[in-house]
Amino acid sequence: MKKYVCILAVTACVLLSYSHQLHSQYAPGLQTILLPDAVQSPGKTIPVDIIISDSNCKKNMLVLPGWNYSRKRWIEETSLQHEACTRGYNLILPEMTVTIYESNYYPETKRKWAKTPGSQWIKEILIPNLQKRGLCLENQFNVVMGLSTGGRGAVLTALYNKAVFKAAASLSGDYRQELMPQDKLMTAVYGPYPRFKDRWEKEDNPYYAISQWDIPLYLGHGTKDTVTPFAQTKMFYDALIKAKPHIPIIFHECACGHDFAYWNSEVVPVLDFFDQVYNNHVFKK
Repeated sequence: MKKYVCILAVTACVLLSYSHQLHSQYAPGLQTILLPDAVQSPGKTIPVDIIISDSNCKKNMLVLPGWNYSRKRWIEETSLQHEACTRGYNLILPEMTVTIYESNYYPETKRKWAKTPGSQWIKEILIPNLQKRGLCLENQFNVVMGLSTGGRGAVLTALYNKAVFKAAASLSGDYRQELMPQDKLMTAVYGPYPRFKDRWEKEDNPYYAISQWDIPLYLGHGTKDTVTPFAQTKMFYDALIKAKPHIPIIFHECACGHDFAYWNSEVVPVLDFFDQVYNNHVFKK
């Protein structure tokens, strides 16, 4: 009998210790974790900022930066942290540097942001590590948003991690790389378009994957954008609502450019959209 009492006491101590660890881990505020860029033989670490507003982790937002933009610009140049934390979202901001959210490298790939392709890194390293910390679990309300190349990344991340994300938002993104055959960023990963048309048209191509889209989506793009063509989002939206009329999809356009003044103006509308999805979602219970 004493033996079982001792076992129960030890078990209780372990559980209490684990509970304290979780509590301290989820203390409100900013913490930065470093994750490897590969499962085996990593070459470097990738910093990820985690901003906790709700220690219960009911709502989590993965926030993706633009190409070669610091992850911190979302926080320093928009109202995202204030608005999201006020609404109870935890923010996850990885340093994605120069990835275009590719899922593979090829013999022709000349630029690699890390050992593991961007979308593969999110799926196989970032999300599992977050889930070990109690974030982005499948029974939580998880959303993903991004700007510019990160807008493309947000759509691809939602497509490649269907069980995790319940809604997405993409601002100033591109969705049909084959319509930009001279794009240097795409060429550096997928190789020259004339030689690899099939790759450009079918690999990591959100437009090509429209049939797989199944969650609410907010799209935004400025008509004065001189970096990413406005037509990219308009074309993607038109095809989506035709193919998926039952899914909530919003497209907001304005006479704006490709800059943080525009992206900041979208913070509240995007969060309002996410809140609407959340309030109509089973995970609100």
